[in-house]
Order: sequence, then C-alpha cells, then structure tokens
Amino acid sequence: MIRMILADDEPVITRGIRKLLDWERLGIEIIGEYEDGKRALEAIVSKKPEIALLDISMPGMTGVEILKECRAMGSRISIIFVSGFQDFEYAKAALEYGARAYLLKPVIREELLAAVEKSIPALRREDGAGKAAPEEAAMEGGIDYGFLMEEENTRYVPVYADIMYKKEENGQMKKLIHFSIFSFLEEYLNETGQGIAFLKNERIAMVFKGLSREEVKEILEDMWEKSLETTGRRIFFVLGDEVGTMSGIPEMFQRCRERGGYLFFADRLPLPVIGLHEQVFSGRGNSELLTQTRQRLFEAVAAQNETLVKETCRQYGTLVCRLSEGKKEDACFYFCTAVRFMEEKCIAVGLPGRSPEMKELLEKNRECMSFGEMEDFFERELEQYLGVIRAAAVSQDKKDILRAKEYIEKHYMENLSLNVLAEEIHMNPYYFSSFFKKSTGENFKDYVNRIRVRHALPLLISTDMKTYEIAEKVGFGEVRIFNAAFQKIYQETPGSYRRRVSSGSEGE
Repeated sequence: MIRMILADDEPVITRGIRKLLDWERLGIEIIGEYEDGKRALEAIVSKKPEIALLDISMPGMTGVEILKECRAMGSRISIIFVSGFQDFEYAKAALEYGARAYLLKPVIREELLAAVEKSIPALRREDGAGKAAPEEAAMEGGIDYGFLMEEENTRYVPVYADIMYKKEENGQMKKLIHFSIFSFLEEYLNETGQGIAFLKNERIAMVFKGLSREEVKEILEDMWEKSLETTGRRIFFVLGDEVGTMSGIPEMFQRCRERGGYLFFADRLPLPVIGLHEQVFSGRGNSELLTQTRQRLFEAVAAQNETLVKETCRQYGTLVCRLSEGKKEDACFYFCTAVRFMEEKCIAVGLPGRSPEMKELLEKNRECMSFGEMEDFFERELEQYLGVIRAAAVSQDKKDILRAKEYIEKHYMENLSLNVLAEEIHMNPYYFSSFFKKSTGENFKDYVNRIRVRHALPLLISTDMKTYEIAEKVGFGEVRIFNAAFQKIYQETPGSYRRRVSSGSEGE
C-alpha cells in the first residue's frame, strides 16, 4: 500500500477528501490527518509517507515551507497542494520546488484523482530502475531526522569533519581509518545526545541541535582530544554558522566543505577547529614580506649559517600559511618560487647552483600529504644548496684564504672593507664573512685590525710620530678605534706601550 497523509487547518476539508475517492481500491492508505504544518512535517519525518496532500496555508508551517524542508532532507515524497482561490499565484510558484500538483478548493473528485494518479507513476519510477543515485539523494540514508525535528526556536550547527592521513597509508588503509573515525564520532554523539553524524558523498558531516557555536566548538575540541587518545588520529573540523531550519543545513555544510582545503595545513594549528569567517593564521603576510624573507634565506645559505637557515625557513613557512588561504596549490607555488629565487641569486653572485627541474619540484610538492611534510621537503632543498656551496668552497679554501691574507698584507693601509676583499676573491660577501672566520679563527674586522696594529708597533718604537698619525698611516680612520684595537691585543694603550718600551722595561 502507498501511504498518504492529509493536512489542512479545516478538518471538514480532510474529511471531505477521505470520502471523495475509494482510497483502498487505489492502493492508498491514509495514515494520518493533521491541522497544522509542524505536525504534518513531523509525520513525514517519522512515518515516511509516499504522498502528502497539504493545505498551502496552515499554522506552524506553510505547505511550501514543508516542501522546502523535505527537499533539503533529500525526501522523495510526492506533495499535492490544496488552497483557496486567494493563494492561487502563491501555490503555482510552489510547483517550482517540485510539488506534483495544485488543487483549488473546493476539491473536485476528478481533479483529485488526476493529481493522485500523476503522483503514483512518479513514485514507482523512483522505486524502480530510475532510483536516484547516491549523490542525488544527498543527506538521506542513515540520518535520524527525528532527532533534528524542529522545536520552538530550534537552531542547528553543521560541521564538516576530515581526517589527517599519513603518506604511507594506502587506499585500503584509509578506508579502514575513515570507518574507525566515523564510528568514533557517531558513538560519541549517540552517547552525549548532542548531535548526529552521517556521511554525505563519503564526507563526514555532523549536525548539532539546540547549541550555540561556542558550545559546539568546545565539544569539537573535546572530540579532537578523545580521538587522539582513542584512535591515535587527528581530526580536522570546519565549524559552520547557526541555521534556524533544517533546509539551511545542506547549504551551510557545503560552505564548510569549501574550507576543507585547510586540512592540508592542519598540522600548523594547535587545535584544528576553524570557522567560516575567522582568519585561520593570524599575523601580517604579503608578497613584499615574502620577497624579503626569500632574500634572508639566500643570505643565510650563502653564509653557511645552518641555524639561521632553519629559523628563516620556519618564518617563510608561516608566511606561506597566511598567504595560501587554504589552497595547497598556492603553497606549492610559493615554495617552488623560493627555490627558483635561490638558484637565480646563486648564479647572479657566482655561487654554485643546482639547476633544479621546476616541474619535477612542483610534482614532488604536490605529493606531500600535509603542510609540515611540504615544509620539511623545502628545508631539505635548502640543505642541498648548503652542501653544494660548502663542497665547492672546500677545494678552494687554502688557495682563497692565502689570496685574502696576501691582499690584506698589501692593502691594510687602505679603507679595506669586507665587500672590497670579497670582490677581489670573487666571493659573495655573505659567504666570505663566514668562510674567513672559519678559516682563520677570527672575524674579518679583528684580523685586519691585528695586522694594522702589528705594522704600527715599529712606528711606535722607532719614530716620533704622534699616535693619531700612526693610526692614520696604518689604516685606522680614527685614533679612538686604533687605541681600542691595540688595547684589545696588548691590554694597554699605544701611549703606555711606547713609554714602557722607551724606558727599557719591555722585557721586565
């Protein structure tokens, strides 16, 4: 038997419709009569009739509102509208939402029969070979709509949930993990009675009833912690806005789903629960900052400063998180352009590069399962630049440091800067500074000052030149700097040294 309900705020109308046709002979059973829209929708959800004959205007909910809710839930029920003449235009518009027919009061037997006959073949088509595909019956199977049934001032909060998988997990393993996590969420909600969990096109959806967003967020944080304890897996949640009707749930869930790209970045979140409107990664980020950080990365690599490379790499990753806005492809692009920048800068200053294949680099980035994995891959690329530059430098170390020392010995009287000497040796200044200290045991400035002080000693002992004249002659721009450098080496001032040596007390 096909089951049908009747709903009209005038009981005389429903009694009249019962008597107009021999419903049993038509294979139809009237399983309920209702005088308001709210009770009619409750019956549709709980009793699941195949046909509903509804008045267009009823207290509680109108017939059109009931139709919208049914379509939002994926219900395939056939709805026939009945109304007075004054609602004619309104009722015609409702046909666009999928009503099978519209009848004008008073209902005429032949028109009622035609409307019912029109509904029955449609029901048979849906039950047979033409049954809707799973994606067309979205949010239908396994959902307890009775739980979601609206009460006074009911509000719903939809949530999209996803799982952080590991790279080594294959398709079969992911299916098992997906089943395990969904079962955990379903059991959690069943025990607490706070909401329901279901699958929408294989995606995990949850709907919380009668709670605020703040309350739902606290629940999700508890779920996250308990999931980590129970399953060892991290879950990622997108928290939707509150909606006032069941018909608003599918659209809100879709909006949550659209922010699902942040799952890739979830390992950078302390608790992966994000909303629809909040800025996920706080702080400033723009293309200018990105360029500046790339430059600092190059300088750290050129200087062979591994600690600074790691620190700046992390800063660059933070900027990429902010600028990517949940798009994995954008993160790939930002990291690849940083490698290309590194290569171009190396070539420009005469450092050895690696000639990376950008297409291959992009593909390897795309294979990463999380942002953390992509960040680690980027750091390994920079470490290779560190290694290439270091290897190229080793073979030249003795030769280059000898040339540097010879140049200092010849030109110590001049305004000798690190940049001048680096250019003479054909090295990048950032790298040369680190290279010089590693090779000589002291930084460039201290080494040059020591050479200048050494050349100043004979002048202090054997001439009557004033201290400031000696300082200028050996390359110190200011006597103050000469005095400080001399005292650092000999623990006394140039004047004190001169007096002591002149008095014959040098050997004491």
